[in-house]
Amino acid sequence: MLGGILKRFIRPLRLFSSNFVSLVDENSIVRKASWILAAEKVEGDYLEFGVYRGRSIIKAHREMEEVYREHMEESGGRSSEATEEIKRIWSEMRFFAFDSFQGLPKIDGLDALGSDFEEGGWSSNEENFRINLTKSRFPMEKLVVVPGWFEESCTEKIKQENSLKRAAIIHIDCDLYSSTKTVLGFVESLLVDGTVIIFDDWYNFKANPSLGEQKAFSEWSEKLSDWVFVQYQKEGPWRNSFIASYQGN
Repeated sequence: MLGGILKRFIRPLRLFSSNFVSLVDENSIVRKASWILAAEKVEGDYLEFGVYRGRSIIKAHREMEEVYREHMEESGGRSSEATEEIKRIWSEMRFFAFDSFQGLPKIDGLDALGSDFEEGGWSSNEENFRINLTKSRFPMEKLVVVPGWFEESCTEKIKQENSLKRAAIIHIDCDLYSSTKTVLGFVESLLVDGTVIIFDDWYNFKANPSLGEQKAFSEWSEKLSDWVFVQYQKEGPWRNSFIASYQGN
């Protein structure tokens, strides 16, 4: 009886406190990257390709907000002018969510050499995605959802309609070579000096560099003579990341 009473008392407290307890992962790539982006005042939006039910973009926003707010304080030699600029950059940053909301596309070509994926896998829907973000208290005014297959949504028209000009973080969770190739072609014009590119499935296909995200990135980066992509952080069993460094004039 006492146990039941305690459960009824404690459960509401847990639900209440969960709205305030930080869920930040100190070792996440996004959190570490945010320190660099904020300190160096890198401007641009957050772009995620393959958002599923929203967990990743929710976590990214929480981590980034905490880091940017720390940099909005005048400390460690940071001037008031610097803090105001960081505030502006954060206030202007939007979070773009690209997803088909129909799962993975047809698996063919090189992607068919893997055994982990099937057409329609990782399927969610936009309504549930938005519900999950709302429940998490994600600032929906900062959210831009771009539904559709990447071949249809990763276009110049989308950039123009959303005044999408720069990317601070590009999070690619496409799984497949074909999808990653499309996404990288889309974000090429959005790179700025310091853009962080995160590959969620870098070590899929048994880490074969001739398949998946690795192959798409290798082919794409080799063509960009003005850019060097510096190896950055790894996270968990699959993720890898790079920082784009501009070497042109």
